[in-house]
Amino acid sequence: MRTNRIKIVIAASCLALLGLIAIQVRWMNYSRVLLDEQFEHRVDMALCNAVQTTAEEPLKSTVGMTCANSKEGCCADAVSESMILSDVQLRKNLDRSLAFYDINLPYNVNVINPDQNNGSKAKAYSCALDPLVVDDTRRLELSFPTKQSYLLGQLNVMIGSSVLILSVILLVFFAASYYLLKQKRLFDQNIDFFNHMAHEFKTPLTNIKLAANLLARKKPELKDDQILQVIGKESNQLIHQIERFLQMASLEFNKNPLQRHSLDLELLIREVIEDLTPLIREKEAVVELEVKGALPPMTGDALHLRNAFRNLIDNALKYCEVKPNIQVALEVVKNEHIQVAIRDNGLGICESDLSSIFKDFNRGEEATAKRFSGFGLGLAYVKKIVDLHNGAIAVDCTQKQGTCFSMSFPTK
Repeated sequence: MRTNRIKIVIAASCLALLGLIAIQVRWMNYSRVLLDEQFEHRVDMALCNAVQTTAEEPLKSTVGMTCANSKEGCCADAVSESMILSDVQLRKNLDRSLAFYDINLPYNVNVINPDQNNGSKAKAYSCALDPLVVDDTRRLELSFPTKQSYLLGQLNVMIGSSVLILSVILLVFFAASYYLLKQKRLFDQNIDFFNHMAHEFKTPLTNIKLAANLLARKKPELKDDQILQVIGKESNQLIHQIERFLQMASLEFNKNPLQRHSLDLELLIREVIEDLTPLIREKEAVVELEVKGALPPMTGDALHLRNAFRNLIDNALKYCEVKPNIQVALEVVKNEHIQVAIRDNGLGICESDLSSIFKDFNRGEEATAKRFSGFGLGLAYVKKIVDLHNGAIAVDCTQKQGTCFSMSFPTK
């Protein structure tokens, strides 16, 4: 399941990167179009300014002198295309205007007739010859052979920075994906290793426990032998920790870990207390079960619920320095929920530990300081089981005065 999540995250990241690249390309294209429009606007202004200035200096230009000496006046018939293109003053004014608008590119000049080129639509980089030639419909047009190189030069910084940023993002993405997949492989290998190790430990521990029991049965005089009792107690403890680890692993990687059936919660808790009877007697503990009213049946996984309640009662017995007094209360609360409260008189939980008690491998200060055995998986397991049953769990405690775990489960 986690592998699928990682693949989904990587695929989503790839799509996001492709979207970012597409947006960047679109933005670059928009910038190029904007620069092209600005360039066109400056050229048109420079060109029209040059035509206007030349028209205001008739005695300095060939076209102006021709118009002054022509009987027909300054009209299109009197001024030829070659005369306009060879007008030195017009060229000087055009060079000055282009330089004023910061356009220092080689250009070609041409005279076009709109009636013969795209109808009446004015072309880019062109200006009407009127007022230089009165009532002339022809237009003076410029072309720039190196315009594209010039525009790309204007975009160099923008393109370079965009490519650099995208390269860094891609590098970070590929590095993160590589290390994420590498960590996932290591994680899977560790899980497989611990699962195999747990099973390998569980088998000989079970055999040791059975051998100790058989020895006690064959030789009744050894029944109360301290060595056999230590062997039985410690093997039970190790088997219990291994089972807890395997249960957590099954919850972590199984998509449907619960086998739901209708069950009697009161009967289930009574069975848990009965199973813990040897430990309760050893601790000289008092465990009281109080059922307030009739309880409706609920749907859940009997195995996991039994393990969850066992963990809580086992913790209440373990983390207590006096004679344990444990009270288990069941009642129906509002919204058709069954509430299970387990209260003890143990060490309690430090206030600083309350926010993290349900995290994996977390152990409180008291448990660590008193050197109680365990891996810090019990409460994390309980929280997962309650959540999978769509329930809620809360803890109320005062350090050195005990703890109360309250769980509520929906009956439907």
